[in-house]
Amino acid sequence: MERDEVYVPKTREDLGIPDFPSHEIDWDEVFGDTPIYTLLMLIRQQLLAFPAYLLYNVSGQKTYPKWTNHFSPNSILFTKEQRNAVLMSNLGIFATLYIVVYASFAYGFGSVLKFYGIPWLALNHWFTMITYLQHTDTHLPHYRGKAWTFQRGAASTADRNFLGWQGRFFLHDVAHYHVIHHFFPKMPFYHGAEATRYLKAFIGAHYVHYDTPVFQALWRTYNDCQFVDNEGDVLFYRNKKGKVARSAKND
Repeated sequence: MERDEVYVPKTREDLGIPDFPSHEIDWDEVFGDTPIYTLLMLIRQQLLAFPAYLLYNVSGQKTYPKWTNHFSPNSILFTKEQRNAVLMSNLGIFATLYIVVYASFAYGFGSVLKFYGIPWLALNHWFTMITYLQHTDTHLPHYRGKAWTFQRGAASTADRNFLGWQGRFFLHDVAHYHVIHHFFPKMPFYHGAEATRYLKAFIGAHYVHYDTPVFQALWRTYNDCQFVDNEGDVLFYRNKKGKVARSAKND
């Protein structure tokens, strides 16, 4: 919980849910949204969560300073050695914005929206969907304090059969072999398949993989992963009825 960088779970306290037994809480009052509203909020997440995270650290680590973002070279997210790289990145962003504005005047806003704006929103969707499903699931544990170790934290993610061969070809297995990336973040992606075979054999049941169709998984995860408890060292998401699919006490 203290070491997650993004998709940090909300707690009962964050959502204002009293720490009462589940049968004493009116869960419909807390989470009683219509499916249409839930769908709209999911679409909002898919289109805007990535820029919101970059700009305002939305869903990021809660212990970071209030104005944490990915554009300040002095941000807590970066080391001193990365300062110049951040400045160069910002320069590239300003250059891109200038080109987009110039193109809007030269070719019309509609053309820029069609050939740049909509693809940009599509990029946000795919990037958010992939990373969200890699790090969020009812069976993935989250650790507090001394319960966290590097190995535990690295294994708290999932590989997914993302769009079958299309995901393998167009996305270079980014979702198929993500767990190994947590253990060896500098390893080239093209070693993912081979390295994952050895990792699975080594960590056994701690390796997590899902074959659930990804859009079905997205809807289920968005509805079932609502919050975690205020207390405890090993935590699992609770759903809209306050129930957990897995408990540290039962493992």
